[in-house]
Amino acid sequence: MMASVGTATTKIRYILQFDSSHSEKFDVTIDKHTGRSSTPPPSVIPEWAKLDFEQCPNCPLDMKDSENCPTAVALADIARRVGKVVSHSEVELVVISEERWVGKKTTSQEAISSLMGLKIATSACPHTDYLKPMARFHLPLATAEETLTRITGGFLLHQYFKAKRGDTNSLNLSNLAILYSEMSIVNSSIARRLRASGEFSELNALTILDTFAQVIPLQIEDRLDEIQTLFEFGRHN
Repeated sequence: MMASVGTATTKIRYILQFDSSHSEKFDVTIDKHTGRSSTPPPSVIPEWAKLDFEQCPNCPLDMKDSENCPTAVALADIARRVGKVVSHSEVELVVISEERWVGKKTTSQEAISSLMGLKIATSACPHTDYLKPMARFHLPLATAEETLTRITGGFLLHQYFKAKRGDTNSLNLSNLAILYSEMSIVNSSIARRLRASGEFSELNALTILDTFAQVIPLQIEDRLDEIQTLFEFGRHN
């Protein structure tokens, strides 16, 4: 089922088993070079996925060039299939990638939130493109601390590659806080869009993502200080 090493794409499969008679399977195919999803869009794009339907106030896209909101299109299948699942219902989640299987018995809102995060990060929304490396090396059900560590490491690696190309921009982490602030605006707008669609009656899954987006800019310096000693190599007492 999974792509072999060396291929241009990788697939991540989410299996949500709600009970003995209800399970849902979602496949996300990611282009290894671009980090964006190459999963085919739904055969029918819902009206609420149009770009100008509850469009994000910070959206840089234009209807002349992009008829649909890439994030809404990415979430359409999730909304249709599990949008009305009760948020606190129990689910057995299994996530399968090339490298590993991850399984956990959890709430539907946590499982769906993890899947939505993956879909949003690979959707080709300009405000979520900086999350592509995290999606490419996906960690299902990541905690806030894990997310902060991974996104900060990814951001600094991004700056390193820019420096190799001759761009000497500062490594100031305030730039990362700005990215997350923009992401929080996107999450709030997507929540309004999904609520207005009528297909998503349980928005707690998106609330989890929005909480991360709002809290991480406030915690970047303080929370990183807590793990600083882990990165002090070669020191002797």
